[in-house]
Formats: sequence, structure tokens, C-alpha cells
Amino acid sequence: MLAWLASVSLFSLALAACASPPPPGPTAMVAGWDFSAYFADGLLSLDGETFTDRIDANYSDLDASFGAGAGSAAFGTMHLDGQFGSTDTPLDYSDPVVPSAAAPGSLLSNRGAPAGVDFDCFTALLEEGQLFANPLAMTALAPARVVFSADLGSVPEVGRNWSLRFAGKASQGRIPVGVEFSTDGGHFRGVGSVELGDEEAPFRVPLGAERSKRAWVRFSFEPDPAARQQAFIDNLAIDAELVAPETGATPLAAPEACPPAA
Repeated sequence: MLAWLASVSLFSLALAACASPPPPGPTAMVAGWDFSAYFADGLLSLDGETFTDRIDANYSDLDASFGAGAGSAAFGTMHLDGQFGSTDTPLDYSDPVVPSAAAPGSLLSNRGAPAGVDFDCFTALLEEGQLFANPLAMTALAPARVVFSADLGSVPEVGRNWSLRFAGKASQGRIPVGVEFSTDGGHFRGVGSVELGDEEAPFRVPLGAERSKRAWVRFSFEPDPAARQQAFIDNLAIDAELVAPETGATPLAAPEACPPAA
């Protein structure tokens, strides 16, 4: 009995540390990335043995298990594989975009974007089978294009009023970042640009009102390698208003708590 009470107490503490209240209305974070799944600073590896040019989402409000972990993978993918106009990274230690602990580590802005547990809820991620859970951001060391896709193919609803949220900063100076949007993965249109500065900031970019089952967001980073500039992003969320094919908006499920660390 005492052990059970201690477990409940730890569970409550973890909830306070990791959980955020759900956003109002039917808007959901379809796919989110905190980049914690990477093995180490500077390496595009998820297992410490092989390199990869893709990484699945590790958060989604549509994931019934804590809104984080393996169940979120079906809802989004980051591409550095040449698909959808992304940079085809060489995976040879000269990659222009890599995970980074130099921001330092994870950025703080937009950490509460998920409706369930927050970004960087490492206990939930490890519980859900993520091999590593490290405080990392992504950094562009040279001009590059990164594509993030969101996928509602595994649920009956479609999305509309798509939008993007993320945290960003520059190592020094100002770095422009172009943002493009597509609902078919082939035809992109510019939806704006942001400028990263040396102070971390949250960013929100409306993407498009059209209804679709999938969405793609393409970032164009323009750091100056000669000036040793780095562009950092973290806690990235692709949101949409979920609409049932016939009956309109679908309510969100209640968020679950971040489980206690072992």
C-alpha cells in the first residue's frame, strides 16, 4: 500500500513537471518533434550505430499513449533524404543539419505545445520505447532545406487551418528562414519567413486553410558558414483543426500524465 501511494505521489510530480493543459477548441498538434531521440550531439543516428536521413515525429495529440513516443511516429516524418525538395544529406560527418547540444541543449520556447505531456518529457518517451532521450535541438550549419510532414492517414478526420509552431535562435547575428507549405508534397508555396536572432524566441506561422489529410512544411535555412553562424530550431509542432468528413469538428481526447521515472 505504501509503495502504491509513493507511486501515485511520483506520478503527480511528473504530471506537474511534464503536462500542460489542452488547447481550447478542436485544434490538435498532429505531429511534433523535440529531437531528443538522437543518440548524441552532431550525429544523425537514433541507435548509436547507423546514420539516418529521416526521423519520425515523437509527439502527437492523436497518440493515445501519453501523446508521445512510438505511437506518434505514424503522424509525421522529418526529411533530409532529398524527398519533397529537402536537402539530400550525405550522412558522412559533413551533414549541414544535425542534432545539437550547443544551444545549449534543448530550447525552452514552445515546450508546452503538446496537449498531453510536454516536449522533453523523457520519462514518457523512454517508457514508450525511445532508445535515447537527450536534451537536443536541431542546428543548420550551412544553407539547407528540411521538410517536416504531417499525416492524418491513420485517423478518419481531415485537417484544415494548418499552422506551425517552433522555438528558434541563431548562434550570432540574424539568420533568415523561409517557410513553404504543401498539401500534396509536390507543389509548395511560400507562406512567410522568420528571422532568428541570438535570443531564443517562439515562432508561429499560419500555413493554409485548405482541408487535407497530409501536409508538408519546408524550411530553408541560410546561415553563413564563413561567419560560423548556426540556426537552431526545437519543439516543432504542426497543428491543424480536425474536421470529421461529415459531422464537423472532433473534440480532443484528454491529455495523459507524464509517468514517473524508474
